[in-house]
Amino acid sequence: MAFTDRDQRIFATTDWEIMQRAHNRASQLLDRCPRTHERCNDLARVVMAIYESGVRDEDELAAMAANRELNFMAGRGHFQKPFPFKNAATLTHHSMTEH
Repeated sequence: MAFTDRDQRIFATTDWEIMQRAHNRASQLLDRCPRTHERCNDLARVVMAIYESGVRDEDELAAMAANRELNFMAGRGHFQKPFPFKNAATLTHHSMTEH
């Protein structure tokens, strides 16, 4: 991922490592180079945004970011089945609101 020094100051080293691995995995899912693809920085920003929302699992981060990128691609007429993430079954069985 190509982040500025400012981006690196916002996160701890372990956070950075998690996001880097998630970015690499999302790029792998999308079958693209994590460093040279024209949208690698956009994908990096998506990974950061999802991480900041509280998602810390690398596989879940990767799948969510890759699916977000699929949405972008669909808007341009390229369609692909979404990537599953491991907590999908858990999310469907739990209410999204707390009582």
